Amino acid sequence: MSEYACRYDDEDLNKLFDQYGLTDYDTEISRQEAIKRNTEIVECDKCGVTGNYPNMMRWHFENCKSTVRYCDHCNSVIPRQGIKETQYRVKKYCNRSCYMASKKGKLAINMTPEIKQKLRDHAYNRSQETLKLIGENSAKARTGKKRGKYKKRTI
Repeated sequence: MSEYACRYDDEDLNKLFDQYGLTDYDTEISRQEAIKRNTEIVECDKCGVTGNYPNMMRWHFENCKSTVRYCDHCNSVIPRQGIKETQYRVKKYCNRSCYMASKKGKLAINMTPEIKQKLRDHAYNRSQETLKLIGENSAKARTGKKRGKYKKRTI
């Protein structure tokens, strides 16, 4: 008998099948059940990830380490796929359409007359500073040295 021979003979296998009430037909049914179970898609309640049943039972549900975030606009679960944990913590909307719908009808900045005057003053002061710098640079350019570093050679 070789070292790779089957551990059980046919008679031993038949005894085991009889002892536990199994037949070859039962093993085929259990294979089909396993295939059905592996193709069933479930979603984790805690983080919203979807996947096949055995993997989800292993890594999610009671074992899930994530917390779920809900969209501020539509209250649906914000999906986690493809997002780092640090990015997920600050995300407020489930998709771009919810983000845009939440911004509809809101001004980006409430422009009061005081804010408008401050912006005008700031822009005016910056323009005056820029004009002074341009004037100083043009005066330096007129009185500056010649730009040639090396003397011209004559042959």
